[in-house]
Amino acid sequence: MIDIVATVPPDGVIPAAPATLPAAKVGTAPDPMRVARDEFRAAADRLTSGDPAAVRWLAALVTDLAADAKGRAALTPFTAPAGQQSLRSFFAKPLDEVRKDPATLIRQAFAGWRRVDGYTGEYLDHRVVRGAADHPSGKSVEAGVPGATWLAIMALPMLRLTGDGSTVAATGWHQVAGRRQPVMLWPLWRQSLDRHAVTALLEHRELRPDRRRDGVPNAVPNAVTVNPARWPPLGVFAVAAAARQPVEGRKSAGVLAPIPVTITGPTPTKP
Repeated sequence: MIDIVATVPPDGVIPAAPATLPAAKVGTAPDPMRVARDEFRAAADRLTSGDPAAVRWLAALVTDLAADAKGRAALTPFTAPAGQQSLRSFFAKPLDEVRKDPATLIRQAFAGWRRVDGYTGEYLDHRVVRGAADHPSGKSVEAGVPGATWLAIMALPMLRLTGDGSTVAATGWHQVAGRRQPVMLWPLWRQSLDRHAVTALLEHRELRPDRRRDGVPNAVPNAVTVNPARWPPLGVFAVAAAARQPVEGRKSAGVLAPIPVTITGPTPTKP
C-alpha cells in the first residue's frame, strides 16, 4: 500500500486514474462533480474520456440512478460532504496527510490508530468529532485517522453504487423501516477472500436486515435486527452496524456512528 501512495502523481488524488479526476472545485463555486441528474451522462463522458480506471472510479462515486434533494446525480452514501468539502477533497485530504509519512500512517491503520488534529476523517468515523471537554486544548477540534481513512476510500470501487430511480443504494447500505437514514451493515468473516469474493459476500442476501422484523418493536432502542441462521456457510460470525448522525453546526449527512444490532435466533460461534 505504501508503494501505491507513491504512484499517485503530485497533481493527482487517485491511483492509476487521470489526475483530473475528480474535477477540482474553483473557490466557493459548486462542486463540478455534483451535476444535475439529466446532465450526468455528458459530464461522465467529459470527466473520464473513456479511461477504464476513471470510469470504474466514477461509477463508485456518483450515479444518475438516484437524485439528491436538489435533483443532482446522487453521491455514494460513503461520502458526507460539508461546507466547502468536495469529491476531490474527499480523496485529496487523506492523501495529503498520508504523504507526510506513508510508512507510519499506513501502519497505524492496522496497529493503533493515531488521530491528527484538524483532520475530518471524511466523517467515516464518529470519534473524529471531539468537543471542548474531550481535547487537551479545551477547544472543539476534529481529529481523524488519515491512514485508515485513505485505505477505506481506496476500497470504494469494490462497493457497487446504484439506485431505484429515486433513492440511492450501495453495497452494505440498507433502508430500515422506521429510520430516515439508511443503515450500513458490515460482516466479520473467517476465511481469506479475494476482492471479487469480498464484494459477493458483502452483497449476500443473508447479510441484510431481517425484514420480517419490520414494524416489530426492538428490545434495544434504535437497533437493527439481523438473522444469523444462514451465516455459517458464508464464514460470517458477526455483523456490526452504523448510521449517519448529524454534526452540530454542520450541514451534511453526518458522521458514521455505530448502532446496536439485535440478533434473532442463535448467535454464530466465533472463530
